[in-house]
Amino acid sequence: MRILYLCHRIPYPPDKGDKIRAFHQVEALAGRHEVHLFTLADDDRDLVHAEVLRRSCRQVTVVRLNPRTARLKALPYLLTRKPLTLPYFYSRELQREVRKALNTQAFDRIFVYCSAMAQYVESAAGIPVITDFVDMDSDKWTQYAGFTNWPLSAIHRREGRALREYERQVCEKSACVVVTTGREALLAREISGATRVSAIPNGVDTEYFQPAAKPAPPDAPTVGFTGDMSYFPNAEAVTYFAREVLPLIRQSVPATRFLIVGRNPGPKVKKLQEIPGVEVTGFVPDIREYLAHMQVAVAPFSIAAGIQNKILEAMACGIPVVCTPRAAQGLAEEVAAAVEIADGPRDTAAKIADLLRQPEIARAKGLQGRRRVTAAYQWDRSLAALLELVENPRNRELTETRTEGG
Repeated sequence: MRILYLCHRIPYPPDKGDKIRAFHQVEALAGRHEVHLFTLADDDRDLVHAEVLRRSCRQVTVVRLNPRTARLKALPYLLTRKPLTLPYFYSRELQREVRKALNTQAFDRIFVYCSAMAQYVESAAGIPVITDFVDMDSDKWTQYAGFTNWPLSAIHRREGRALREYERQVCEKSACVVVTTGREALLAREISGATRVSAIPNGVDTEYFQPAAKPAPPDAPTVGFTGDMSYFPNAEAVTYFAREVLPLIRQSVPATRFLIVGRNPGPKVKKLQEIPGVEVTGFVPDIREYLAHMQVAVAPFSIAAGIQNKILEAMACGIPVVCTPRAAQGLAEEVAAAVEIADGPRDTAAKIADLLRQPEIARAKGLQGRRRVTAAYQWDRSLAALLELVENPRNRELTETRTEGG
C-alpha cells in the first residue's frame, strides 16, 4: 500500500513522547508499505534528521515551523470559533506539498498523527483516513484552564471547547481513530459516539532502558523527573514538587536532591534551583546517565492525559516510581499496581522518604516494576495492532490491546 503519513513534529530523534510514538509508527508502516512522510520541524537542528527518515520512507517532506511566528499567526483567530492549534500548525508550504502529492499519486491510506494535521487533507476524498489523536487535546486544554489565571484561563477554556468541536469533525471524517488509553477512547466516543476507536498504547524499549550496572550510592539520595520543560504540565509538576514536596522529604532525609532533567527549562523552572537540593540540567544527550543516579523517579502531575513515557522509561530502568493518581490513570492495571500512587504533598513525601531510607526495598520494587512494564508495554504488540488497523481500518469497532487503569 502507498500511505501518506502526516505528523506535526519530525519524528526523529525519538527523544520525547509524541516523537517516540510517531517514529515507531513510521518505521513499522515503512517495513511493510510505501510511506510518504509530511511533517513540520519547530527546531532548525531537527532538519538534518530528514536523511535518517529517508532510509525507510519513499518520500520525506519537512517544512520549518517557527514557534514564535506561529503563535503570532494564531492570535487573530481568538475572534473566531476556530481552535488556535490549527493556524499554529498550518503551513502554506506544507499544504502545497501535500496537495501536489495527492494530485500526482494514488494513495491507499492517509494516516494523520495529531488532530491538527487533519486540516491538510480535508479535501482528500475516497481514501480511508486513520487519525491518531494520541491524547484528546481538548481535554488537556480544559485541564490547563484550572491551573492558570485570567485571561489565560479563559483562552485555555475556549481552546478546549473549540478543539472538542474540531475533534468531533475529524472523528466523523475518519475511517477510524486511534488513542493511547482506554480513558482517551471513552473521551473520543463521548465526542462522537459513532466513531470507531482503537486504544493502542505506547511501548518502551527495554533493551535501551535497563537498570544501571552500578546503582547510585545510598549516601546521595536522589529523586528525579525527566521531560521537556517547555511543556506546561511538566513545568507545573516540577514546580509543585520542588516547592511543596521536596522540603518535606528533606526534613527526614536531609541530603535529598531533586534532579530535573530535560530540555528547554524556562525562567520559572530555572528559578527552582534557588530551593535547597534542586538541580536543573537542561538538555542532556543521554537521559540514562541521569536515571542511573536516581533512587526514585516522580511523576507529580496535576495535569495529565494518556500514557506517561517517563514512567515507563524509569520503570524499565528498575527505578521505583511515585506518582499522582492522574499520572497513573493511563497505565495498565498490572503496571499501575507496581507504582506508588500518592495524593498530596505529605503523602508523596512520606512514600518517597520511605523508599530513600530503605534502598533494598526500593530496588526490589523497582525490579518488580521493570518485570511488569516489560510484559505489558511491548512495541511489537502495539505496532502489530496498528498495522492490522491500517490494513483493515473498517473491520474493527472498539479495540483495546489491554485494560488500562483509571
